[in-house]
Amino acid sequence: MLVINPDGDALTFLDADAWCFHAGHAKHWQRAFCQAQPPDLSSYRGALLVVAKEQTLNHYILTQLQALPAGSPIWLVGEKRGGVMSLAKRLPDGYGAPQKLASGNHCQLFETHVEASHTAPQLHQFMHSVAVDLTDVQFSLQSLPGVFSQQRLDVGTRLLLEHLPKQLKTPIVDFACGSGVIAATLHKRQQPKLYLSDVNPLAVAAAQHNLAAADAEIFLNDGLPEDIEGVGTIVSNPPFHTGLRTDYQIAKQFIRDAHQALRKGGDLYLVANRFLPWPEAIEAHFGHCERLVETNKFCVYHAQRK
Repeated sequence: MLVINPDGDALTFLDADAWCFHAGHAKHWQRAFCQAQPPDLSSYRGALLVVAKEQTLNHYILTQLQALPAGSPIWLVGEKRGGVMSLAKRLPDGYGAPQKLASGNHCQLFETHVEASHTAPQLHQFMHSVAVDLTDVQFSLQSLPGVFSQQRLDVGTRLLLEHLPKQLKTPIVDFACGSGVIAATLHKRQQPKLYLSDVNPLAVAAAQHNLAAADAEIFLNDGLPEDIEGVGTIVSNPPFHTGLRTDYQIAKQFIRDAHQALRKGGDLYLVANRFLPWPEAIEAHFGHCERLVETNKFCVYHAQRK
């Protein structure tokens, strides 16, 4: 069996491999593929999909799984509020009618099957163009299913980019880079040395496409890239969810690591929803936290390593 999009170690008791979309979750599995496209599916005879909150990612995965042999069972499991029922009702063409096998604890389990095996589409066929229209730069980039803000430039990220200094200390790290919009904008402005990091292999694939012409190194990593010395600036719109769950530890660990990674005089810039407790976390490590701009929803913070 192939378990897809597992959440942590809850299913590691199964005699199965894992296809992961989170570098941290992949570490729990003895044999895990944390990559944008599936492993060789010819050796599998069934798959269990832990339904993602992003419906575009679920449909991408199911399209890829049609390369399994005809008749292969596919199980769908997830929370009701996460969309497992709506996914079961809207399966891509080529799947049998789903049957509900179990329901409990606000979760449901469905079974379907591959009706006929097909060659899976290539990754570039799922790319979607996103326009970036800022005051000083305009361009477009490509994004992929399940990547943050796949359809349009995120409002918080736009606020951050519009209020960053036009020249930043280098090298620059873009943490939780998504499709690489922050790094791509900084490349347009000053052509710096860039490091990008994200837990999602689809985000890394999109960023590699978008930053192909830049002086950039891109890491699939659960946290800041390691062993980067003399960092001048770290910029981020850090996540605060793991799946459907609110997870403050991601950004708290990031802020702690950012202070360690920056050289003396290095700068941290991040944007976040106003209700999040990041000012306190920043002050705990940097000793101060400056608000560059604030709206009714977002705030851009700045701190410098003294």
